[in-house]
Amino acid sequence: CLGCSRVLMSIISGACVAPVMWLSVALLNGTFYECAISGLDENLVVNLFCKNKTMNCPEELARVPCDRSKLSSDERMELLLMLRAQSQILGWTIIIVSAVVGLVGTCFKNCRSRVSYLQLTFWKRYMEKENERFDALSVEYANKLAERNLKSFFENNKPAPMPFPNHKAWEEISAYYTFSSREQYYSILQRYVETSDFPPERKPILECETATS
Repeated sequence: CLGCSRVLMSIISGACVAPVMWLSVALLNGTFYECAISGLDENLVVNLFCKNKTMNCPEELARVPCDRSKLSSDERMELLLMLRAQSQILGWTIIIVSAVVGLVGTCFKNCRSRVSYLQLTFWKRYMEKENERFDALSVEYANKLAERNLKSFFENNKPAPMPFPNHKAWEEISAYYTFSSREQYYSILQRYVETSDFPPERKPILECETATS
C-alpha cells in the first residue's frame, strides 16, 4: 500500500508541473486575473476595488479590463494596477509555495530512502543511458524490420525469420517501476531480462556472468 501511494504521489506531482506553471505564467501576466475578478458580481470584490471611488465604479468595474469603461483614465489605470498587482502577488505565491513543497518533498524522500544518495544518482544516470540506447536500438531494429518486409514484398518471396519480443514482453517492460533496495534492478527492463526464461543461447550477459561466478 505504501509503495502504491508513493507511485501515485510521483505521478500526481509530475502531472501537476505543467498546470501549475501555466497558471503561474497567466497570473504573472495579469490578463486572466483582470477579466476573472473584475467580472465577479460580489459585494466583497466591488467594495474592495471601488472603495473611495466614484459612484459609477461598481457598474463600470467589469468593463475596465476591456478598455470600455466610462471611468476617467486615472481611475481606470488605478484599478488596473490594483488588479495586476494582486495577480502577480498570487502568481509569485504559487511559485514560491510550489518550490518549497518540491524542496521539502525531495529532502523527505532522500532522508527516508533506504538507498544511498550515490546509488540513487547512479540509478538516474543508468535510466538516462538506457532510454538513449533504447531509442537508438529501436530505430535500428525498425529499419531492419522495414527493410526485410520491403525486400520480401518487392522480391516476392517469404521473409527471413527475425527474432522479436512478443506482446507479453512489451507489456512487462512497459509497467511502471520504482527503484527499491530489495531488488538489485535499476529498471523494469533489467528485471525482465534477468528474470525471464530465455533459451541458453539468448541468456543475458549479466545472468551468464552471475551463474559462472
